[in-house]
Amino acid sequence: MPEDARVEMKEQEKIARYQDLARELKRLLKVEDKVIPIVVGALRTVAKCLAKNLKKAGANVTVELLQKAALLGKSQILRMVLDSDYGNIR
Repeated sequence: MPEDARVEMKEQEKIARYQDLARELKRLLKVEDKVIPIVVGALRTVAKCLAKNLKKAGANVTVELLQKAALLGKSQILRMVLDSDYGNIR
């Protein structure tokens, strides 16, 4: 499956996951109930609408910074696995 399709699929999963929370916040706090998915793939793949979604969310961060954070997080996880007993399996 192409990476772009997976990012779009993950966006839909996030929307579905947080939809109930958004409705509950609207009911309790009388706030707008808009779920804005922010997904960055492990290989720095992002949805075409990520920059627009960040702007909608009022996030003061660039797509490039999110991509860098995702890449650094991936490398940290990889280092932990390779340094653990799991990395020594032959």
